[in-house]
Amino acid sequence: MLEIQSYDSQYEAMWDQFVLESTVNGTFLQTRRFLNYHPEGRFQDASFMVFDKKGHLVAVCPACAKIEDGGKLFDSHAGSTYGGILIEKKWYKAGKVLDIIQALENHLRNCGFDKVILRQTPSILSVENVDLLQYCFYYLGYQCCNALSLYVDFDGYKEDILAEFSQGKRTDVHNCQKRGLYDRKLTSFSEIEQLHSLLSKSLEKYHTKPIHTAEELYSFQEDRLKGECECFGIFDGDKMVASSMLFYFMRNSVAHTQYLCADPDYKQISPMTYLYYTTLVEMRKRGYKKVSWGTGTENLGRYLNEGLVKSKEYYGSRHNVNLIFIKKINKS
Repeated sequence: MLEIQSYDSQYEAMWDQFVLESTVNGTFLQTRRFLNYHPEGRFQDASFMVFDKKGHLVAVCPACAKIEDGGKLFDSHAGSTYGGILIEKKWYKAGKVLDIIQALENHLRNCGFDKVILRQTPSILSVENVDLLQYCFYYLGYQCCNALSLYVDFDGYKEDILAEFSQGKRTDVHNCQKRGLYDRKLTSFSEIEQLHSLLSKSLEKYHTKPIHTAEELYSFQEDRLKGECECFGIFDGDKMVASSMLFYFMRNSVAHTQYLCADPDYKQISPMTYLYYTTLVEMRKRGYKKVSWGTGTENLGRYLNEGLVKSKEYYGSRHNVNLIFIKKINKS
């Protein structure tokens, strides 16, 4: 018999320790330490914790409640790249996983939810693969959406990083080096503001804006995610011409890029290519096994950005699928 309890701030320490130390698929992106950066009112929290009959925590699910098409949506999680159900290692067995998912559905049905969407942690960031979870969701009638992402695996990658690049990308790197471009970590708030401004400029063509503010990005690096997040820039003299933020997933030795952007006025010399190159050089030097470039799809994987995917493939990248599970909840 499982007991589901809504998350309360008194459980913050328990939640975070469980996510980072006891689960097969938890990352710091699902900790309260990360999720709590959202200002009050941005999301209606709907997170819950699952306990067994002895009161032992066996699963958690970070989530928010939203209204979509007039119905109540359980979204895990709109404020993070990944959410989903995070399961204790000892409970990662077929029967137990089914029990947890079914308990979730009953709980959501009783709470008046009409639909559930779970963005599960991808396999490259999980302690164990997600095949069992994928099957259990399929078995229980969930629709599976596949978002395509790309990453570099240094296992088998040539010692000479440029040897893995296409000829065009190698030329771009050489041209940037001849120009005297250089990379360095961003350390001041004013530099993070420059990154944010550059990102905003890059997103204008998509008629969208950055999700996070410059203040939030600075807080990630210097406080909330200190040691797990850093921002870097490519400079032409004193001018920042490309930048990115990196998340470090220590459990899996994966560095994940966020907010890759470049000044469109410098497109001719491709500082973005140089940013990819310097990122790989630095992360290999630090001993990371993989570097993730993020997704190349939109709209729950239904739209493939072929140009973006092709560009990332030029760096010798591999492919990975991020699983998203969706189901309408039938009310009794």
